[in-house]
Amino acid sequence: MSKNIVERYLVLKNKYRNYDTKYALKRMQAFRLATQELSRKGYEVALELLGSINFGIVDPTSDVDCILLLECDLHKDQGSCPNHCNNLSFVKNEISKFVTKRLAPESFNIDYLDSINLKYVEEKIRTESVLGDETLFCLLFYRNIGRPVNRPLFIPFCDQLEENHDFVKEIIPWASEALEGYLNTNQHRMSFNKYNERIRSRGLSLPEGLQQELQAYMEGKS
Repeated sequence: MSKNIVERYLVLKNKYRNYDTKYALKRMQAFRLATQELSRKGYEVALELLGSINFGIVDPTSDVDCILLLECDLHKDQGSCPNHCNNLSFVKNEISKFVTKRLAPESFNIDYLDSINLKYVEEKIRTESVLGDETLFCLLFYRNIGRPVNRPLFIPFCDQLEENHDFVKEIIPWASEALEGYLNTNQHRMSFNKYNERIRSRGLSLPEGLQQELQAYMEGKS
């Protein structure tokens, strides 16, 4: 598998985004408003959206996969809050409730695949103890492959990590291996077939360049 698999993924993602459906745009707006509402209540949160909304090819029943980024003082010594964390549970429930209400009568699942405590990230960067930290690897990995909501909350941390040359040397092979593993799942491959069918169902044809890029990505060509 080529070392630039991450770059190929980004190129492909950006090309599919040209086909953003109205449902993708409405959902992005709903999630943005949800994080703003939580901020007014004293909870600073952000999201990285994955799956179909990441590529913009969304229909009314498409599920939403997301990574939750939050500031939690209760577990600032942990990269991810435990499931019983009151802050984590409250934020998840509030986002789901707000988005579901705003987008009714659409009905879809919001699946939280992972969470990252930004208080932990902040402390790791402050103490310059970032090397070999998988939580920080995940943060930068999600930032590169996902679709952000409330990006200003966490992008300064990503910028600082990217300025650390030793950290970047560590994460490049880690990220390539992680994405390669994802690429080799049947679910990932089937997703692109689904995206393409949704584009065609709107009376649009796939440009040759997109098809070639998709084939190169799937084959892991350099």
